[in-house]
Amino acid sequence: MEKLKNLQKNVMQKMTWSMEILPQNVTDISFIPDFVQEVYITMIPGKGFNDIILAAQKIQASGKQPVPHLTARTFPGVEELRASLSGLQAAGIERVLLIAGGVPKPSGIFSSVMDMLKTELFAEYGIKSFDFAGHPEGNPDDPDSDYHLLEKLRWAEKRKIPSRIVTQWSFDAEKTNKWIDSLRKNGVQNPIHLGIPGPSTLNTLLRFAKVCGVKASTQVLRKQGFNISKLMFVNKPDKIVSELQGYDQLHLYPFGGVAKSSEWLNEWQKKF
Repeated sequence: MEKLKNLQKNVMQKMTWSMEILPQNVTDISFIPDFVQEVYITMIPGKGFNDIILAAQKIQASGKQPVPHLTARTFPGVEELRASLSGLQAAGIERVLLIAGGVPKPSGIFSSVMDMLKTELFAEYGIKSFDFAGHPEGNPDDPDSDYHLLEKLRWAEKRKIPSRIVTQWSFDAEKTNKWIDSLRKNGVQNPIHLGIPGPSTLNTLLRFAKVCGVKASTQVLRKQGFNISKLMFVNKPDKIVSELQGYDQLHLYPFGGVAKSSEWLNEWQKKF
């Protein structure tokens, strides 16, 4: 009964969604429901940044807001960051998601998001809002990820720049809810957008969990993989969506494909 009340409360609060896509999948935006207005564009190490700019322009043309990733460890230096920001400015982009990046060794002088922020280039190129990554289950590349998240939020607050938190995906609602509660107790009032894995196979989720360092979720998924009666929990995120609390928006990672995730989103919204 309590879970049902939580779900009904979330629905009454106009549950909103965003979605993540790869630049090469931008043609799939036609599948994304109209009520998903924000589309995040993943920055792939080794790929040209121009792909992100082109994807952002196509997303804008579709009537949705693109939010490109900027990955600190993939930029060799200030001039490369400047060139990318210049391209985003020309495309009319004013909001970005800043992440350090999971590569083991930086390509240049930037090891962290703070290294990029300290260049003070973003305002120069018209960036007016930041999204920062949150890790409810911790970050294997940064044991002090919560401390560094607070550092970035306070940096932006000091400069009166709006910022939000977009989290890594999780299947552990209890751990995620406690993480949100801890942030709020530390005075964080920024909007929190919780990452949700879209419908996918067990093997796909386990593969992404290993790459992303989602430890608790991996344990949950492995248990579910040996229980046929609970495979729906693995394939669709209905259960965790009904249990999450305290967030401002949900952010869908379409591991099983944009079309499949969009289909699930439409089905989910029709329930209410």
